Order: sequence, then structure tokens, then C-alpha cells
Amino acid sequence: MAVPERVLEIQALTPQFWRDGRPFSAADGTETAAQSLPLPLPSTVAGFVRAQVGFAQKANWSDYQYLQNLHGLPIYGPLLACGEEIILPAPRDALVYRKDHQDRVMRLQPFQPVGGCNLPEGLMPLRVSEDVKPQPGYTLWRQGDMKRWLLGETVLPERVAGPPAEQRIHVAMDPSKGKAQEGQLFSVSYRALEQVQNGRYIPYTLRARASLPEGHTPQLLGFLGGESRPVALRVREELSRYWWDCPESIQKAFAGLAKGQLIRMVLATPALFEDGWKPGWLKKPGEQHLPRGLAKVRLRLVAAAVGRREPVSGWSLRNNRPKPVRWMVPAGSVYFFELLEGDPSAVLESWLRPVSDNEQDRKDGFGLALWGVGSYAD
Repeated sequence: MAVPERVLEIQALTPQFWRDGRPFSAADGTETAAQSLPLPLPSTVAGFVRAQVGFAQKANWSDYQYLQNLHGLPIYGPLLACGEEIILPAPRDALVYRKDHQDRVMRLQPFQPVGGCNLPEGLMPLRVSEDVKPQPGYTLWRQGDMKRWLLGETVLPERVAGPPAEQRIHVAMDPSKGKAQEGQLFSVSYRALEQVQNGRYIPYTLRARASLPEGHTPQLLGFLGGESRPVALRVREELSRYWWDCPESIQKAFAGLAKGQLIRMVLATPALFEDGWKPGWLKKPGEQHLPRGLAKVRLRLVAAAVGRREPVSGWSLRNNRPKPVRWMVPAGSVYFFELLEGDPSAVLESWLRPVSDNEQDRKDGFGLALWGVGSYAD
């Protein structure tokens, strides 16, 4: 029997503090500033939702089998939302720059260089038509702009500020005396999921798509991220309203693709791959247990626009020690694939579904993917 899927919407009740698992040592004076991530990691949100389910069920946290079952609940997210619209990381094959007092967009496309290059074998570079600097303020895109970009249309995205940073100054405490330590000041930069812009109140929320069996409704008040900042949780039954289903226009575009044409994959959340920056499932066509739909096609990677790697770590409660650092491919990274065989529409089964190699990483929401059509540079 199919497990029902619902959208879980997280509303922050105070500014939030999200880290990547690395320790912050203000007490000994080695660090004086802590920065929140722009968004929580997928594993942070997945762990929060599973814990809320356990709290609602009054779980026995020493029951190993129960914890294993809880750990297996698929939680896909987080996606940032403003009102009813999804806000996504900017695709890295789009470069917004300024020329003649106007913002313009350069589309980065693969091409075959005449003199060769030092990229890994089989990979093409991306053509940059002008030597320009990126314009600030375009790190987030609205879903409407993203849809047009995935269809290959020319887009100048609307600026989206995103959750603002809120900095606060703290003083380190001497636990033995209960007093402030002399000269031990440090700052923490939080993320507020609300702002007032031009006299207009703009609230943000985080959304995750979850497969929750009957009786697994999460507790609706909890604490997320560092410093246990309070949040409220809402369960949304209307998937098509609170999640972004694959648009019909993209489905039609994929139905018309032929062998040898290009497909683009854009990461909406950071991904974890066996081969570092490159998906390991490319070497396993047709195998079982691949991300949804990808066993039905054969793809060849021809180019990629990948950002700098990002760390993810944390503390293992089970082993009572730090988790080893792993390196993520950042959200917004773009992969160009040539369709070798199979129905191209099959990859749309992984629309905003995880494409990381490891099954548990997929259940944690790493590597939610968007799909679009691609083309070579002229």
C-alpha cells in the first residue's frame, strides 16, 4: 500500500541559526563570529521532522529498532517558500551581469574547443561570451523564472533578497562563577524568516515533502537547528498547492526530445555523490535501487557548472562522537547530459526528488533535482 505524502511547512518563531556541523568555540576565544547558513541542510530538516514524529508518539528513544524505522522515513527538502511560491537557488549556468547600465543574463553552454582543454576526458567546457563580473543579488530565483530557464527561454530573473541576516553580540560566561568573562565578546549571525521591505511584510517558510505512514503525524511545535530555536510545523495535505509539481510545458518539451539531445539537471538542494562532484549512478545504467526514473535511460555527462564543495558533518548520538566530514555538491549546480537511449520523460520521475547515490542520503533529502532541456553553444 502506498504511503501518503504530505508537505510539512516550517514557520520560524524566532531568528534561526543553522550550521554545517562544525564546532564553534567562543568560550576559549578561538572564534569570535558564528555565521548561520542561508538555509538548513537537508539532514537537519529530516532529523527535525523525524524527532517531531517520535515526540508525538512518545517514543522510547532507547528502542534501537524503533529508531531505525524512524530514520528510514523519507523527508525531501528543504525548499524556501515566500507565500505560496517556491524560491530556488540560482542555476549556475546563468550569469547575471551589468552592461550599458542594464542587467543582462549570459547562458553558459557546452562547446567543443578547437585546441582542447584540461578538463576530465569527455567533458566539454562552458562557453563564456563576455569577460564580466557577476551582479550581486541574484542568488535566489522564483519558480516562474526557473521554469522558463529550464525550457531554454531567455530570462532576466527578479531579484529575491531571501531571509535576511540578523547579527547579535553575546558575551562568554564563566560557568564556575556564573559571570561574564572579561573581554570575551562574540557575535552570532542568525537568519530571520521574515522582513519588511518597502513597507510590505514578507514572511518566509521552509517546506519538505514527507512520506508519513498513518499515525506518524509530527508534533507541531519544536526546536530546529543550533541553539534550539523554536519553530511551528504545519501539515499540508494539498501537494499540488504547496509543492512544485513538474510543469506541463516541461513534460511536453521532454516528450519531444530525441536521442543525442541535451538534458540539464539543476540541484535544488545540496547533493552527495560517490564520485565527489559527479553522480555515481552514471556508471550503473539499468541497475536497481537508482534514483527514480534513472534506470530507464542511459545518459552521458558532457559538461557541468558546479560550485565549490561544501562540508557536512554533525554529532553522532549513537556513537557519541563527531561524524566524519563529507563534501556536498552545492545547490544550484548544473549538469548537462546527452541522451543515449531510453524515454527522456523517465527522468521527470525524479522532479524535485533526490538523485544522490546513497539511499539514506536520498531519504534525508540530499540532491533534489530539477530537469530542463539543454543545447550546445552556437
